[in-house]
Parts: sequence; C-alpha cells; structure tokens
Amino acid sequence: MLDVTAKTTDGKEIFRAERIYMPQSTASRGQDIMVYAPFRKVGIFRDTSLQPNQTKVETFEIVIPFVDVEKEGRKVREFPKEITIDVELWYLPAGVRGEVGKDQFLFHKTTRKVTFR
Repeated sequence: MLDVTAKTTDGKEIFRAERIYMPQSTASRGQDIMVYAPFRKVGIFRDTSLQPNQTKVETFEIVIPFVDVEKEGRKVREFPKEITIDVELWYLPAGVRGEVGKDQFLFHKTTRKVTFR
C-alpha cells in the first residue's frame, strides 16, 4: 500500500491518498465481486501488484489551499510558502492495517519539501 500525505509548515494536513497494489480476483467468471480467500479465487480481473525490476509511476494532484487577503487596497491570494510531502510504501500481508512490525511493515519512506515562490 502506498500512503501519500501533504502538510503545510504549521502541520495542517492538506492532502492524503492511498493506493493498494494487489491482484484482484473474483469467485466466478460471471461476477464482479472481489474475493480474498485463495480457495475461492477463480480468475484475476485486474492486477495492480508491484512487479520486480519494474518502475511504477503514480500521479497525484494536490490542491494547494489559499487565502484571499487585502493588501494595499486590493485582493491578493496567499499560498503557503512551503509544503512537506511524505510517501510511505507499506507491506500488509493480511491486506489490512494492524500492528507495525507484526501486521504491517514499512518498506520505504521518503519526505520532500516543496517551496513556492
């Protein structure tokens, strides 16, 4: 699972998104109902899993909040000067979040600061 968050310098969260990577299977060829139990899987209808030695590109559109203020007699839009974007890649063997180190494992984490001028 990929978890992406964006925060302003004062710690306010302005964006959060998750992507789940896994083969998605059905119980029969005529139904679109997803199943998790291995013994019930008949066919894979979509595979979003991460493959070895392949790069996966994801795009996220983050809407930057603004405030309309009045400066020198006219309205001006003020944006945050900087935001921090955190990206975490988690492995969830059971498919759901749980205890860190037991039910979920952090594979990779990166933090980037974006400055606006």
